[in-house]
Amino acid sequence: MRYSNATKIKTNGIVYTPEELAEYLASSMYEYFSIEDKKELRILDPAIGDGELVIALLNVIRRNTVNIDIMVVGFETDVNVIPKTIGRLSQEYPNIHINIHKEDFLAFAGGEAQKYEFDFVIANPPYIRTQVLGADKAQLIAKQAGLSGRVDAYYAFLVAADQFLKPDGIAGFITSNKFMSVKSGMKVREYLFSKTKLLQITDFGDTKLFDASVLPCTLTFKRGKSDGENIGFTSIYETTECRADFMADTIFNVIEKEGVVEINDGRRFKIRQGKLEVKNESTPWHLASEDQKSWLDYVDSITWKRFSDIGKIRVGIKTTADNVFIGTWDDTEEQPELLMPLITHRNAGQIVPRNSSFWKVLYTHTMQSGKRKVYDIEEYPISYQYLENHREQLAGRQYIQKANRRWYEIWVPQNPAAWKSRKIVFRDISEKPEFWIDDSGAVVNGDCYWIEVGEDIPSDVLYLALAIANSSFIEKYYDYKFNNKLYSGKRRFMTQYVNDFPIPDVTLPKARQAIDLVKSIIADPKIAAMQKAELDNVVDEIFA
Repeated sequence: MRYSNATKIKTNGIVYTPEELAEYLASSMYEYFSIEDKKELRILDPAIGDGELVIALLNVIRRNTVNIDIMVVGFETDVNVIPKTIGRLSQEYPNIHINIHKEDFLAFAGGEAQKYEFDFVIANPPYIRTQVLGADKAQLIAKQAGLSGRVDAYYAFLVAADQFLKPDGIAGFITSNKFMSVKSGMKVREYLFSKTKLLQITDFGDTKLFDASVLPCTLTFKRGKSDGENIGFTSIYETTECRADFMADTIFNVIEKEGVVEINDGRRFKIRQGKLEVKNESTPWHLASEDQKSWLDYVDSITWKRFSDIGKIRVGIKTTADNVFIGTWDDTEEQPELLMPLITHRNAGQIVPRNSSFWKVLYTHTMQSGKRKVYDIEEYPISYQYLENHREQLAGRQYIQKANRRWYEIWVPQNPAAWKSRKIVFRDISEKPEFWIDDSGAVVNGDCYWIEVGEDIPSDVLYLALAIANSSFIEKYYDYKFNNKLYSGKRRFMTQYVNDFPIPDVTLPKARQAIDLVKSIIADPKIAAMQKAELDNVVDEIFA
């Protein structure tokens, strides 16, 4: 890693490149490059660090040619790193020309400076999120790169790279795989697909190649436009399958194969090969083999509704001071008047909640004349005294002050009137999907999402939705279509994914059977374990 200090890694988004990953990316780039008749090569690393990626690329070049003049240009903002990097490059390759700028590449790319064209642009840019960058810098990067919405710094690096490539040049990047699946990455996906010729994507998922919490992927592309059919895609994720098709020291020894590999530390990974599936710029990028594509097309053909048709998906409340607003509130304590039951991930279960006892939240909002309004806290003496005891912490939230909000407010309270209506609640991050119906009137916390169900939606449609959402079928659908797993096999059940979940025709005989099974589980949760396997089979048969 570039820094051993975890705080510095998190703040600066700087993560050192493992040697094997650097070699893999460099080899992938060179595979698409034509070296014939080249008398000189120009290499750019816009976030050069200690030069691991450049060294890997130079190694590949020297294995294939010797009589060629090479210029390396790098950008690095850490003044302490630059001399070490120059020394390392000069020692290993004394005949190359080296020019490392102590400058932010994004500032250079967005300025008026002359831009040079390079044969190779290779980078592992920092993974800095908007809230770490700060609003002003985030907006500047967004403007320079033509991006909108939440901005991660590596988005801008990807977009800027195209400006620095020669017509036949190759770019290779190591980035977080998030941009391929999240809504905020849509503009980057659109840009890369329409403004560059994508060559190969390798999603390393939860392989833990980095010490930091980064799920990496590699991209290679050149100038041009993608054709949408011949973009190679390799996916590598840890699996619990007992079998192993082959053994290897590391995944890089077998990365071109397909199947389950067991590496020398005992972990198993499933390697899948295929093509990039792109329907439009708003949909996530994912691997699509012919079998997967055919299966997804068939599911689409028998889909009657989507989850987006039954209600609006909302995230739970965000207090930004959970230690004050949320707790178990022992019954022996004096109870603040504004306490409400709170659903958290502790309640999550499939079809029925695992735990029916709720935590509580001191909820600071109500509805008045159809509009959300914060309570006048002084009218509730116990609540007021409790919050007053924590005033220093609550009033210190600067964003509350800037928004001209009351010092004691919950930051994101959602719609107070909606809690009383029936809703489908589901956990944000979990290995298995956990969706259930709540009609208790409880507030939903920010570690869960909830569907504000339309008043015109029949109950049977909700029961069928629960059957689908909690099934092994939806796990397969999720992995084929979104493939956005975190570490330890956990999935993110985000709005954009759940909105797309399919619902078959409610009148189908198998759909009616699934509805009846869900009703029986809700009526008697003790039989859930027995009925779940049968329900899984019924859902599979609906989409078979």
